[in-house]
Amino acid sequence: MNQQAPPPLYAQGVETDEAAEREALLTELLRLQTDLESSVVPGPLEQVLSLQLTMQQLKVLMILMTVPDGGTIQSLAKTIGVSLATMSGIVDRLEAQAMIERTPDPHDQRVRRVFATGEGRETIQHLLAARPELSRTPLSRLAIDDLRALARGVRALVRATREGGA
Repeated sequence: MNQQAPPPLYAQGVETDEAAEREALLTELLRLQTDLESSVVPGPLEQVLSLQLTMQQLKVLMILMTVPDGGTIQSLAKTIGVSLATMSGIVDRLEAQAMIERTPDPHDQRVRRVFATGEGRETIQHLLAARPELSRTPLSRLAIDDLRALARGVRALVRATREGGA
């Protein structure tokens, strides 16, 4: 019988201490994220309230930002979960605001493809960029050691997100 010896007690204690610290840090970071989001909601909220878009129009515009070949009314209706008539109305209103444009499909002239215009893209990008917690003003108030630690942590978070998905 060739059994492995259990790890020394001090090693188990280190692992337990590290696991406990990891759990405490994760709990604190999630609480801090909630605190941070609560303190910065007014900035993005003002952006959303200033838009003359309904939630469905906003969804359609955001979808079109991710579809390089544009979408069809049928595909957009299916994605959002509304009827073709409802989607036609949404697209009509977005087009009236110059947020989207319709063009003939190069492969089937019966089909019109819907694309976000420059103004539509700019609107969504402006909305998504409204993240005051990572703007220059609050970041410039951090001590250099805190700024270094934050940059290191955010780089690690970006790496982890890219490697394993959100």
